[in-house]
Amino acid sequence: MNIYIIFDSLRYHYENEVVEFKKAENHIGFDDLGKYSCTSSSKVNLKDKELALQSFGVHDNILEIIDKT
Repeated sequence: MNIYIIFDSLRYHYENEVVEFKKAENHIGFDDLGKYSCTSSSKVNLKDKELALQSFGVHDNILEIIDKT
């Protein structure tokens, strides 16, 4: 399945405890990636959910993909 189709189906779900969108326009460091992953896995456990979604390269407020072309 095309990543744009997957994203388009998810982008209308606003951020919550287990769904997060991050700009990460230039790059994201390993430390930050580790923090985001740990936080998400903790929230999934606390909320008794199966998974969390972290989407990088997305404008936080308008939920549009950052075009780097």
